Amino acid sequence: MTTNTQHNLAVEALHQVWGYSEFRPLQQETIEAIQAGTDTLTVLPTGGGKSLCYQIPAAVMQGTAIIISPLISLMEDQVKSLQLLGVPAAFLNSSLNGDQVRRIKSDFFNSRLKLLYVSPERLLLDHFLEELKQVHISFFAVDEAHCISQWGHDFRPEYTKLRTLRETFPDVGIHGFTATAPPEVQREIMGQLALRDAQLFVGSYHRPNLFYRAVRRNKFNKQLLDILKQFHRGDMGIVYCLTRRETESIAAVLREQGYKALPYHAGLSQEQRKRNQDLFSQEQVQIIVATVAFGMGIDQSNVRFVIHNGMPRTLSHYQQEAGRAGRDGLPAHCILVFSAKDIQFWKRMIEEEGVLVGPRTAQLQDIINYATQLKCRHRVLIEYFGQAFEKANCGSCDICLGEVESIGEARTYSRMILSAVLKLRQTFGGAYISQVLTGSKDQKVMRNGHDQLSVHGLLKDFSQHQVHDWINQLESQGYLARSTGEYPVIKVAGPGFWLLRPEKYEKSEKDVPVFLIETRRQAKAKRPAITDTSFDHALFDVLREKRMEIATRLGVPAFIVFGDRSLQDMARVKPTSREEFLRVFGVGQAKLEKFGEPMLVAIREYQAKNGS
Repeated sequence: MTTNTQHNLAVEALHQVWGYSEFRPLQQETIEAIQAGTDTLTVLPTGGGKSLCYQIPAAVMQGTAIIISPLISLMEDQVKSLQLLGVPAAFLNSSLNGDQVRRIKSDFFNSRLKLLYVSPERLLLDHFLEELKQVHISFFAVDEAHCISQWGHDFRPEYTKLRTLRETFPDVGIHGFTATAPPEVQREIMGQLALRDAQLFVGSYHRPNLFYRAVRRNKFNKQLLDILKQFHRGDMGIVYCLTRRETESIAAVLREQGYKALPYHAGLSQEQRKRNQDLFSQEQVQIIVATVAFGMGIDQSNVRFVIHNGMPRTLSHYQQEAGRAGRDGLPAHCILVFSAKDIQFWKRMIEEEGVLVGPRTAQLQDIINYATQLKCRHRVLIEYFGQAFEKANCGSCDICLGEVESIGEARTYSRMILSAVLKLRQTFGGAYISQVLTGSKDQKVMRNGHDQLSVHGLLKDFSQHQVHDWINQLESQGYLARSTGEYPVIKVAGPGFWLLRPEKYEKSEKDVPVFLIETRRQAKAKRPAITDTSFDHALFDVLREKRMEIATRLGVPAFIVFGDRSLQDMARVKPTSREEFLRVFGVGQAKLEKFGEPMLVAIREYQAKNGS
């Protein structure tokens, strides 16, 4: 049980050090449990502020907190941020030389650190665990704890060995933190870490500031450029791709169009990846085009959009990757651009890997349903993670905003397509089937005699491209299936027969819902305005330039200096004195002393120039 003194210390640190006026949901409860010595598992979706849950108690408790983190970039960003706030912190990882390691260990052994970040591999070295016994450890925090679960989206075998912490330090609190953990993953984390009487804190997965959309891929480069026109030219964003080749080619296309864009994938050298990420975090690069190698270590708060060129393997992957947008609570957009080829890509990967094929196939179907069904995107994500969603309309996805709707003849056209597949004896691909349905007089169609079939020309009022897309849509809904191999063919899946003859299989139309989206109509969907008029955008741009200048000089990510929300607040209130500046969101005494004056000068100069 926490004392009033402990509570007051935590609140004082929140206000004075971090510059926030109040805790976010479940932060205070987690902090108090850590201070009381109770084991915890905290699941706070990206943007929920989980790092503060262990940083504040570490700063105010006696001893040093050991933070186990899987990625170098995550450690470095958090340590830089803490040091700028005046909180003694360091990390030990493979990027350090011998002298640096000795200096950090000296600080650690002399109790000069409040937080020490380490990788699970270093932590589990026998000599390191023995060294930890020489210092008063306040608690252990296991970040990205979902890595411990084979059901999670980023399983890492070394995480399963962290159980040894309970055996080696039976009286020290252990606390797991993650942004993504469905109920079965939560149970596995608590079991693997051997948490005792742990308190479980699970935040809401509903992030209303994120606008979710899913669109079918059709000439992605053009789609991407059209999407980017919705945003301010200087907005920061991530474009995720499935392959390294795509990241390189798309980054090149963006640069040709005047965007500051760089690729990021595992094929680049470690030095190049670090350089590209640093340029992005310092806002010298606007868009990173990346594979999932651009992963968990992204702690950047000012990402305004995340665009996926291709369907991730699971909804947990998607929630984690898309959730990197809008961590500051400001409006941000998550757009999934997908095609049937993505589904085939992951099915092939699952078959080739041959591990947990059943569960992983089910996880793949969950994200297929997310992308293809006419159901609120927020609802699908929230219910996937075991929570209820009470709203009838989220107001922040393409389904609830009325941007996507099924054509009225969906059931009729679907039956025509299924009939054509059967008439063609389930031996042709989607392109050929669409030729037959649209009445093509192609030589191959004529030679095969398929112009004489009853299904020939049934959908002649539509383009072959549209009909082919509907075939893909029916596949994603489970009514059609595609064979594997070099020349895949389309077959009718079990539910497809139910859709054709529901009465024969004692089914009703409710049992076989079907929808078809007209591609052209979808392309014309209106987008809501994404411009916030409550602050001075010209001043915001000036302050962003000043922030980039400071971040580049210090060699730290721009959001560590000030987040977008802080800059917007400055551009709204336009403080000109230190007292007024302290009232800006996210500004505490430490940031006032380090960065207040240059920002105040920029605001005064802007006002003088513009007659404010």
